[in-house]
Parts: sequence; structure tokens; C-alpha cells
Amino acid sequence: MKSAFLFSKKIFLLTIPVLTYSPLHHFAYANTSTQSIWCSISDPAGERIFVSNPIRRPIPSRMAIMDYGSRFARTVNSRFGLHVVLEGNHCHAFPSSYRAATTYAALVSRMADQNFKIISVSIF
Repeated sequence: MKSAFLFSKKIFLLTIPVLTYSPLHHFAYANTSTQSIWCSISDPAGERIFVSNPIRRPIPSRMAIMDYGSRFARTVNSRFGLHVVLEGNHCHAFPSSYRAATTYAALVSRMADQNFKIISVSIF
């Protein structure tokens, strides 16, 4: 009984790498040392949305993305006279340019359908 358990344990341990490897892994997850990032802040009272264009940046951590978000908020505050929280989650990072472009286009079209004025703000 004990040898049958050890044999099945060995078979199980040998099948784990086979089951977890995917040949599409490289295409599904792009290089995470560079990510596509874009930022947005909405102003519902003025029916405006401030967005930056998606761009590839070397972003190693979530803290770097938050730093870009605070820079974007400071830029919107100073240029347009808003009082946006600097520590907010304003930037969105994606592993591929395709994902960033599709979500950016979806947000812009959804806000345009709601008659929001789209204002492009460049911080990069």
C-alpha cells in the first residue's frame, strides 16, 4: 500500500510541470519589464474627462504606476484648476499595447456617448 502511494506521488509530481506549461504563455503575457500605461480622471460636474495617451514605459512595480498617477493628478490640478486627490488610482497599466489601446478606446467612446468632453493631457 505504501509503495502504491509513493508511486502515485511520483507520477503526480512529474505531471505538474507538464500541466502548468502552456505554449501560449509567451504571447498571453507580454514582457512585464515594460508595460503600456495611460491615465484618466473624470470630472462629472463639468462633464469632462482628462486622459493621457497609452505609452510603453519600463514600470517594474505598482509604486511606479502610482507615481505616474500622482504626477497626472498634479498636472490636471495645475492646468485646469481641479482639486483631485493625488494618491488616487488614476493610471492603468497593461502588459501589452493591444490591451491598453482597447480599454482606452472603450473608455473614450463610452464617455463620448455620455456627452463628456474628452481632454487629452500629456505627462509623458
